[in-house]
Amino acid sequence: MTSSLIFSCCQELTFLLFVILLVLGEEIVRGGVIVKFNFDWNYVSNGAPYVTISSLALGLNTPSSSLLGNPEEVIVGFDSQNMIIGIKKYDGIENTKSYKFYSRMKNGWVRIGCKDFIKHLSFLTGLDFVPAKRYVAQFDPDEKILFISVLDTVKTKEEGED
Repeated sequence: MTSSLIFSCCQELTFLLFVILLVLGEEIVRGGVIVKFNFDWNYVSNGAPYVTISSLALGLNTPSSSLLGNPEEVIVGFDSQNMIIGIKKYDGIENTKSYKFYSRMKNGWVRIGCKDFIKHLSFLTGLDFVPAKRYVAQFDPDEKILFISVLDTVKTKEEGED
């Protein structure tokens, strides 16, 4: 056998092994280590996790709620140094106001009314939340906190961006 024929056979066997592993267990060999995939087949169709700030409330879409575990109550925190809003499941330990959450889901969104906070946020940041501003939320799995940086809004065509 020539070296090119051996190389071609090795490529075919490697591809076949990849397909078998992928079909049988959603696993793949990477650098000699078998990596187990953990696909969420609804992730793409559900869309990005968004938090919207309007003049009256914070709005969270279904993917944001799912990241929090669809809790019945949440608490909202604010890091004024970094201008970050954090939302997490209320577990009864914190001595703070909680907000009814999942049971208030309507048309894929939950609103947390906090008009006075948003007025203060507008004062601190110089941002006007009319019309509402949309943010892509991030999730810290260690702290189990969904958060947004208020100074990082999503640019949309309505805001004059292409």
